[in-house]
Amino acid sequence: MLLKLTYVVVTSFVLFWHPFHVSVMDMEYDLESKNIQVSHRIFLDDLEDALKDFHGLEYIDTVEPKDAEELDRLISEYLKKKVFFVIDGEDKTFEYYGSELEGDARWCYYEVKDVTGMSKMELTNVALMDVFDDQQNILHIKAKGDIQSYKLDKNTKVKTFTF
Repeated sequence: MLLKLTYVVVTSFVLFWHPFHVSVMDMEYDLESKNIQVSHRIFLDDLEDALKDFHGLEYIDTVEPKDAEELDRLISEYLKKKVFFVIDGEDKTFEYYGSELEGDARWCYYEVKDVTGMSKMELTNVALMDVFDDQQNILHIKAKGDIQSYKLDKNTKVKTFTF
């Protein structure tokens, strides 16, 4: 019994002190509008660390920012240097729309426009990887009736999806 209790205490301590770093990108290709709509979920503390590091800030509040537009400008600049799309061999930029708070994370919304007849998408997502060695970025893409998922990490930073 004492051994079980010790195991539970030690395991809980290790899990508490070694957080798991993950972001999730949900993408959907809309054939009608010819756009890829992206919802990117990033945990608040991870986002704060990344923004402080990237922009050289001492403090940033992603929960109750003094200026929500300024926060979104900082997030947009950061993501545009960390997330890249190549659609059918053509580099594509995205338009950042904003973010919203949900629990312990912030959903960031952006869109890749003018995507016609997508058959292949190469996605690079290195967000947070320069801040956390164990960072994982989970990707989900829904396109042409197909749903695909993949996990990017420090060893695999680019994924090519075919449709």
